[in-house]
Amino acid sequence: MTTHVFVGAALGADEVRTAYPGSVLHPPARHGDLLALAAGPGDTVVLLDGVQCHGTPVSHEEILDLLADGTRVVGAAGFGALRAAELWPYGMRGIGLVFGMFVQGTLDGDAEVAAHRPTHTHGHPTVALVTLRWTVANAVTDRILDPATGDTLLDLAASMHSAERCWPALLRLAGEHAKATGEAAAALRAYARRTRSTTDLQRVDSLLALSWLAQEAPASAAPPAPDPLPVPAWFLTPTSRRAQWRGTFRPTPGASRHPAVRELDVLRFQQLYAPDFPARYRGFTLHRIAGHLLPTGESELETCALESAARAGITADLLPAQAWEHWLTPGERRSGTPWHRLLTLLVRSFRSAPGDAPFHGVPEELRRADAVWAASTNAVAAIDRLGESAAASGPGGTARRIPVSEVRGHLREIWGSGSPAALEAAARDRGFASLAEAEETARRFMPLRAASAQVEAR
Repeated sequence: MTTHVFVGAALGADEVRTAYPGSVLHPPARHGDLLALAAGPGDTVVLLDGVQCHGTPVSHEEILDLLADGTRVVGAAGFGALRAAELWPYGMRGIGLVFGMFVQGTLDGDAEVAAHRPTHTHGHPTVALVTLRWTVANAVTDRILDPATGDTLLDLAASMHSAERCWPALLRLAGEHAKATGEAAAALRAYARRTRSTTDLQRVDSLLALSWLAQEAPASAAPPAPDPLPVPAWFLTPTSRRAQWRGTFRPTPGASRHPAVRELDVLRFQQLYAPDFPARYRGFTLHRIAGHLLPTGESELETCALESAARAGITADLLPAQAWEHWLTPGERRSGTPWHRLLTLLVRSFRSAPGDAPFHGVPEELRRADAVWAASTNAVAAIDRLGESAAASGPGGTARRIPVSEVRGHLREIWGSGSPAALEAAARDRGFASLAEAEETARRFMPLRAASAQVEAR
């Protein structure tokens, strides 16, 4: 039973550890982070902060996936409060005033909770609009500000980008507006510092959520969910996108050496580099096409796949010329038997749904022996480390964008294919929707090959 806390601007790490000893801290959540936890029944995920401006935010479906698996998901303070207000009907728990404001409609939109910790480009922590609204409301009540001045300060704050909305910038903007406004902003900052325990709303809500969890509150003490009654997340039909994300972000089971390596990344590596992958993929697709007609023995697999396709109205006689031209190379259209050409077309055009990926996650038929899978996992982990080293070198330190010509040369080398048509066919034989998809996948893995060449040259 593990409690994961995603936090950034809402609360400091030491404060989290004091409020909930033993919790596992993570930076603000971004797309894929929740699925990468591989959490399950008995685990709790506390979402306080999430990326909004500088990355892809956590989607609703990722949270629904955790809820459907029995993981308790709690949202409060910032981005978590927004997602909880949207997903409480499906079992996500919302705690705190920010959550309540979203549910009641007092707040509307993720811009209200956007805040950032200091970085190398922004030296001051930013302030979320919702916290400023709460601070201004309290300052007006305490006669620090008059209502009109408070509204002016909020309008100025709302005009700023969330990544720039810090106290020094707000004071400067208020001073440029009018001397009296600048003085009021300075008084508001002093008031916020004196009353932080009550006016820093995201911090207050974060501590409230962690305190409630630490006390192991009974169900009767949990914040009540608004009517109507929640719908269980497992009741919702999983989408193909959610299935794809599970395969993309969930870590490889049993990969204790590299727990952060994602299962689908390992499969993508093999999809590109394993010599036997086309044969594995062909068997996978023909099994799926044959469906219930599949006999006990494997020898009749091709016959069953052709029979199943014929029942769906797909035969060599009925297919138009454009279909053959699209899926087969000129040489393939002139050679082999009609049934062999049709089998090749069926494999290359296979999709679980129109326009969909041919597989989500990692089907057992596409795996390899444990030793091969472990070696591929090590390779992907090394690629990830190269990427982290490049990013850690500071601005501009990310890997260069590899030109298409270099990527295609790389694919020609590893696949033994020459012409663009042959490369396109080879990509489809490996389960890629197109050569462009294969090139984009290869672009990620090519730096490892370059690094290996440098080592061998030394």
